Amino acid sequence: MGLDQMFGLLGLLLGGLGGAFGWWWGRRQAARKRGLDERYNIISTKSLAASWKITLVAIYILFILLNFGMKLTAAPVLGILLLIHMAGWTFSIIYYNLKI
Repeated sequence: MGLDQMFGLLGLLLGGLGGAFGWWWGRRQAARKRGLDERYNIISTKSLAASWKITLVAIYILFILLNFGMKLTAAPVLGILLLIHMAGWTFSIIYYNLKI
C-alpha cells in the first residue's frame, strides 16, 4: 500500500467522521433551540424521498449510457451516484424549507 493510498484512506475515514460529528452537533444545537419539531420531520421525510427519486433517474440515465456503449466502471459510477444523491438531498431540503 503506497503513501497516496494511505492518505486516500485516511481522507475517507476523516471525512466520514467529520460528517458524522457535524450531523450530531447540528442535531444537538437544533434540539437546544427546539428546532427538531414536526416541520423538521416533514421536511426531512419529503427531501429524502425526493433525493431517492433524483437518484433513480440518474441510475436510469447511466444504464441508458451503458446500453449506448459507454464504458463505465464501478468506482466512478458510484461516485457520480453519491454526488447526485447528496446534491439532490441538499437542494430538496432548501426547496422544502422555502416552500413550507
